[in-house]
Amino acid sequence: MKFKKAEDSVREFHSMFSIIVPVYNRESLICTTLDSVKVQTYRPIEIIVVDDGSTDETGEVVREWAEKNEEKNALTLRYFHQDNSGAGAARNRGIQQIAGAYVQFLDSDDLIHPERLQRIAHTFDREHCDFIQTGFEGFDAETGEIVQTLYGRPGENQLELALKGHLWANTLRSAFTAKLVGRIGPWNAEMTCFEDREYVERAVVHAAKACAIRDVLASARRGGSGRISDKLRSYEGRTWRIYCEQQLANLTRDRDDVSYEAKQEFASRIYGLGFRSNASGWKDLGKQCGEIALRV
Repeated sequence: MKFKKAEDSVREFHSMFSIIVPVYNRESLICTTLDSVKVQTYRPIEIIVVDDGSTDETGEVVREWAEKNEEKNALTLRYFHQDNSGAGAARNRGIQQIAGAYVQFLDSDDLIHPERLQRIAHTFDREHCDFIQTGFEGFDAETGEIVQTLYGRPGENQLELALKGHLWANTLRSAFTAKLVGRIGPWNAEMTCFEDREYVERAVVHAAKACAIRDVLASARRGGSGRISDKLRSYEGRTWRIYCEQQLANLTRDRDDVSYEAKQEFASRIYGLGFRSNASGWKDLGKQCGEIALRV
């Protein structure tokens, strides 16, 4: 499927929030996620659920939720089904459907706090920005205990935070204008991990103005299967991590609005990543890191 950027066609966006939710076999969790959208203090909202080939009852559960919870001209849900192609491809399918001025990507087991969309929309309007990152928390999926808290960093250069390794770029923390989503381009559907980092860092690079809200406005489940953590620590995971750094270096190398300090800190980070890769026996990845750092 060829992805068409939003800016390539004439489209009118209005002050709706478009929530894109890729889902695969989440019949037991998806309603909790959708409920966290329903209780938002902001309206109007459209939820775009893209079912990535679920084999359980996810589709039926989503349709039943929509029948019970949709609000005319205020809260709508559209459901799309596709063959299993990965979360990135599902998000790209969702992007093609957005009608709102603002966009939030939401994984099917994540939660957003009731005032999140209203706070973000207000900040978009007040600050005239096109990218916002908020604070978020991770909670243990079994106990509910908060195990991780990260705050947004308003007043700081978000691009330089990315170069310094302090942005913690994931989709749950981030919100975008639809126009920025059009400039960013599609998700890299080939990536098996770190795809959220690559997309959000690309967004910060292309943003006309990137802002932050310090407060925690979203929650993500942690724990359960260790497969994702294992992949992040594997050779495959390290390869995609370095790919993200390569992309960030390529997109910022010739920018004159990035400080020398940020570029030097970026180079130092990459050298460190190269040393750790060498220590893991991944000499090819260590060499690649050295080449990236030298060209910053």
